[in-house]
Amino acid sequence: MAKSWEPPPSIFFLLRRSRDRALSPPGPPRLRSLPPRLASAHDAEAGAGADCILSQDFFCTPDYITPDNQNLLNGFDHNKDNFSCPKSPEKLNSTKTKRFRQDEVTQNPLSPIFSGSQQIEDLAEDTLEIEEPKIEKKVSDSKQQTHSYVPQSAIALRCRVMPPPCIRNPYLSDASETGIDPFGNQRSKCAGLFSSITGGDGLSRYHTDFHEIEQIGAGNFSRVLKVLKRIDGCLYAVKQSIRPLYQDWERRKALMEVQSLAALGSHENIVGYYSSWFENEHLYIQMELCDYSLSCQKSTRLTEWDALTALYQLAKALLFMHDRGVAHLDVKPDNIYVKNGVHKLGDFGCATLLNNSLPVEEGDARYMPQEILNDNFDHLDKVDIFSLGASIYELIRGSPLPESGPQFLNLREGKLPLLPGHSLHFQNLLKVMMDPDPTTRPSAKELVANPIFDRIRRNGKT
Repeated sequence: MAKSWEPPPSIFFLLRRSRDRALSPPGPPRLRSLPPRLASAHDAEAGAGADCILSQDFFCTPDYITPDNQNLLNGFDHNKDNFSCPKSPEKLNSTKTKRFRQDEVTQNPLSPIFSGSQQIEDLAEDTLEIEEPKIEKKVSDSKQQTHSYVPQSAIALRCRVMPPPCIRNPYLSDASETGIDPFGNQRSKCAGLFSSITGGDGLSRYHTDFHEIEQIGAGNFSRVLKVLKRIDGCLYAVKQSIRPLYQDWERRKALMEVQSLAALGSHENIVGYYSSWFENEHLYIQMELCDYSLSCQKSTRLTEWDALTALYQLAKALLFMHDRGVAHLDVKPDNIYVKNGVHKLGDFGCATLLNNSLPVEEGDARYMPQEILNDNFDHLDKVDIFSLGASIYELIRGSPLPESGPQFLNLREGKLPLLPGHSLHFQNLLKVMMDPDPTTRPSAKELVANPIFDRIRRNGKT
């Protein structure tokens, strides 16, 4: 039996659509749902503009994160959690792209999605209905000047992609002078951002890597904290600058200690250096944790054997430094530490080069010779010898050295009072170390080779 003729599905679709329009009351145009294929394309294009701030361009192109005007950094509030979104390339959504898709469908009438001109007209009408509120929303948003929120973690990740600048180490003779900071231009624009972000929202390296136990020392410019490193479970000392370092010259001056320690390398009689970083405009230096400093023993007199042991070990530290062209310029009991019976020289904040190519900043005046107080920097290595002799002399006396007055001048003129109960050989060694003529003082090499330390060397107290 022959089957009855049935109209194609597209005709029923058109008839049903015409009936619905005839029966529906007049009203505002309704938003019609797009077919799955165009809906997914539409969502992808609509979301592209919102996610572009976290796209690869955001992390690879430095200028997108920086303001066009350098003066904007001066008024930037780093303490705010939410701040305006930086400029990013925007993808324009217009009816042109939608109509291009419509033309593509028109040219292919056999498309499995649409059939018939009526469907194409409906699609064009629906597309325009969708685009109109979008355009109105964009105009209203521009009037209100509302800004989207960028998480600080995203900005911090963006800054970590661009590493900190490479600074030449003046204590290294083979340090390169060129090509040290290829991103210097872009970095200077977002320098204010980098320092503030690394310390906020749990991104602090100090609080992330270390557990602070207690403060074990403090000075005029820094404080020292006893910490436990979370990843290896070992104890360290972290030195933190007290005052924020905003200016470039302040940062470079603070870095002198880090650079001198790194250039010198490891030595058993120098406090070990591990790492350093800037955080919230403060400098942090991770160093070896010692048991105590000799400043704790100023009130108790050292025996001659203990004094000779400390003198011999510290003379080896000075020999190691002077052979590498570095002068300490701040040798004193506060900067002499003890760990497991071994004396170590620390605090290289005044360290400089023996060839006078770097600025000279003398340390504590109580331990400085007369020539450096008169700005004579011709024998910087002998300045360390004088300071070491004055430190041992103070520990033998059991009382602090005078800061001024007749006794202060007598010590710089080589007039040392006799020390009862100590050998003349030992007292003569201290006297020649504190001679007013720097050329008469022994070098670190001559000091280490002095026969007075033969017994210490035989006992293995090196």
